[in-house]
Amino acid sequence: MLVRILGSAAGGGVPQWNCGCPVCAAARSGSRPVRWRRSSTIAVGDGDGEWFLGNAGPELDGALRECAPLWPGPDDSTAPVHGVFLTDAELDHTLGLLSLRQAGELHVYGTSAVRTLLSQCGLLPMLESYTVVRWHEVRPGERFMLHYRHGSASSLRCEAFDATSGRLPRYARGCGPTSGVVIGYRITDERTARSAVFLPSVAALDESLLQQVSGSDLILVDGTFWTDDELHQHRRGTATARSMGHLPVNGAEGSLRLLRRLTDTHIVYTHLNNTNPILFDDAPERACLANAGASVAEDGTEYEL
Repeated sequence: MLVRILGSAAGGGVPQWNCGCPVCAAARSGSRPVRWRRSSTIAVGDGDGEWFLGNAGPELDGALRECAPLWPGPDDSTAPVHGVFLTDAELDHTLGLLSLRQAGELHVYGTSAVRTLLSQCGLLPMLESYTVVRWHEVRPGERFMLHYRHGSASSLRCEAFDATSGRLPRYARGCGPTSGVVIGYRITDERTARSAVFLPSVAALDESLLQQVSGSDLILVDGTFWTDDELHQHRRGTATARSMGHLPVNGAEGSLRLLRRLTDTHIVYTHLNNTNPILFDDAPERACLANAGASVAEDGTEYEL
């Protein structure tokens, strides 16, 4: 199984087009080492040249153009991308679905809540106007296989789990479902028994959730904010990380301290907001991660499991 990072930033990417914060300014000027990033999206390959996407960020079309393993062959009429598994219905994780409208047929995996939200906002009906969408309802706790375009099952097995957040997308506040809104996935290659966890948004890491992700070889986990009051520190608002459905990385109850218990798992932080100091390659916070055995996702990086 291959896991490739197509995008590692939170909504807006790095640099964000309308932001002049220290990270975005440094990314543009080169005054400090900051890498440009697209919105959080991954590609998972079966090892035989066929791929599935985890979420679909707004810049997906650019990511696909730059990723040669996802290109069609010289005699193929379509690319080897067979489907998308969605963690939620946030626009930053789903707008890229429209970039796949030429697929002809597309498998999409998500909870009934995600389907409802994408239908209410018009994105799913719009996609269905261009291509055949094979929707697969995902239920936390149930296992299922990812399917190729022609219908046969791949060697990749998924299990979804609740990400302990009922936070609705902004466009649906007060009028959407209350459960199954945000989930994570554990993807296992049945041929090798090796697995990866994709958890770009998580509100808390309780014992139940830690059990869900333990034993995985790789966890791509929510690294949106370094501290809970990060936005306030940067004068970007008063909302806390937790109130936005994101467990901060640092602190006594932060994700880094909790995940360090997973001694055999490679911890990689993704979904990074442009206020997060770990975006600086030379930041002391980045060294703190390295000392804890964790790292930061980089666009274009590929992990072989």
